[in-house]
Amino acid sequence: MICFVITWRQKTLRKLRDISGMPSHRIWSYDQLFRAKRLPTATWVFTDFDRLSSWELELAAHVFRALQQQGMRVLNDPALAVHRFPLLRRLHAAGLNRFGVWRLDELDAVDRWPVFLRTEAAHRGPLTELIFNLSDLQREVSRAITQGLPVCNLMIVEYCAQPLRPDFFCKLAAFRIGDRLVRTLSVHDSSWAAKYGKSDITEEAFYQEELDDMKCDLDDSVLHQAFEQAHLEYGRVDYTIVDGATQVYEINSNPTIGRLLEHSSPLRLKAAQISERLMVEAFQQIDAKAGKPVLVTDELLARQRKADWFMLRSRWVI
Repeated sequence: MICFVITWRQKTLRKLRDISGMPSHRIWSYDQLFRAKRLPTATWVFTDFDRLSSWELELAAHVFRALQQQGMRVLNDPALAVHRFPLLRRLHAAGLNRFGVWRLDELDAVDRWPVFLRTEAAHRGPLTELIFNLSDLQREVSRAITQGLPVCNLMIVEYCAQPLRPDFFCKLAAFRIGDRLVRTLSVHDSSWAAKYGKSDITEEAFYQEELDDMKCDLDDSVLHQAFEQAHLEYGRVDYTIVDGATQVYEINSNPTIGRLLEHSSPLRLKAAQISERLMVEAFQQIDAKAGKPVLVTDELLARQRKADWFMLRSRWVI
């Protein structure tokens, strides 16, 4: 049994039930988790940290430790998980990423161009096109704030991408599931942001290369170090290759697991099938035998349950 914990009404994992060989699993919301006096024996996977308040993160960390004390395997410690901005700062400082990131109060420190604006939380992609000087950056910052985007959630990111050919970019991705890295399908796009992709611009040679890579184990030290820096044992890393070096864009603790069942390229379909099989094997390796529910005795969680018995969402008790 594997139990995933996500924020309310997220649909990122709903396709898991359709995948052959996937271990028995259950999806919990954090609100359900905080109200439960007993929890099943399972491997537990905590996710979705960028959607939680600081108080919810604290409660989740208490549940994490309560489960560990019962001898269960628990992935992604909410008290240690590193969010997007500090993770990219760490990777740059460690020499793993060549591109920098800055907060808005560091405008004068931006010394490499071009850059773009984005939010630290959420997965909406860039807020701007590429920005090439300080005056344009200041204007875009003012525009974002005028639109209601909180200053504390805005960040400046140095551009770091390299087209495979003119107007053709590739964003790579891989899952970490326990101790294994599993490739997933890449995104091909005419835009440097390469968020959703365009299948009609991709030549068969790129699909063949993707398929060949999918058949090989992924052993990239930068990706391993990025997950270790983020303190995540489960999630998806988005990255690219620039001048032969791996560049990490982000790690999503609650990535959408989709299924590609139809495509014009048989090569692409075959790559998707291999990725799905490897993912199932990785989930099987972290699977735990189901057992009797255990009592959660944490004092803070007991107080929280008492305060929230008639509420839809958790409220502060301290």
